[in-house]
Amino acid sequence: MLDLFAGLRVQTRVISALVLREIGSKHGSDSLSISWLLVEPILITLIVIGIHYLGAGGAAIVRDVPIVVFLLTCYMPHLMFRHSGLAGASAWTSNSGLLYHRQVHPIDLVLARLFVEIVTVLIGFIIVYILFYAFGQVGWPEYMPYIFLGWFLHIWFIIVICFFFTGGCFIFPLLRRLFQPIVLLGLPAYCAFFMLSWITTDVQWWILLFPSANATEIMRYGYFASSASTYFSIPYTIECLIFLTFFSLVVMLRGRRYLEL
Repeated sequence: MLDLFAGLRVQTRVISALVLREIGSKHGSDSLSISWLLVEPILITLIVIGIHYLGAGGAAIVRDVPIVVFLLTCYMPHLMFRHSGLAGASAWTSNSGLLYHRQVHPIDLVLARLFVEIVTVLIGFIIVYILFYAFGQVGWPEYMPYIFLGWFLHIWFIIVICFFFTGGCFIFPLLRRLFQPIVLLGLPAYCAFFMLSWITTDVQWWILLFPSANATEIMRYGYFASSASTYFSIPYTIECLIFLTFFSLVVMLRGRRYLEL
């Protein structure tokens, strides 16, 4: 047991060092470059919100749903998905030389880059929400635990996707090229730009097969509660993510064999 805790401490230090290396190598070591980590997702989200405000004729509410909350619950998780999907594959490609160190494992490289991408979007989400809350554009969520649960499931799903593409891109190199089209096709899977209550029951059933759609609706339930209709299944989402986790780990471990050091 002591050896296990000692090993965990070592790997924690390794991942922490890799996180600092990721920030420095990818975004630079100066304060302006590091600040851009947070500014980029915030700026993109504000632009999307502004476009929807203009599209709605300046209205802050569409179909009794605040535009800001509506977009924050779908667009920012999708933005995290877009930033993190190829994080592991690019980490392996650019940092494969570090694997000569005995204490650095391939999954450490993946987790370090994932940590940077996930945390920056989460902080951006908090900043944007507080900003609009301060100006009275959004209210406080009715059920905060559902917000945490929704984000937890979103992050779990994104980790699964990252593991799959990390190994899959080395087994099938074309998969890397297909990622951006998959990101665009994945917009409905995040309930982007619509509520499930706005579409027909048949289409709802197909969209709810995606864990990300359930996570989005869970977050919306946390915000709106009974004031808006939401559809989700927590048991199904967890069971699906458990299965996908094992599957993606197998793909990543098989893809490790194709990595050239």
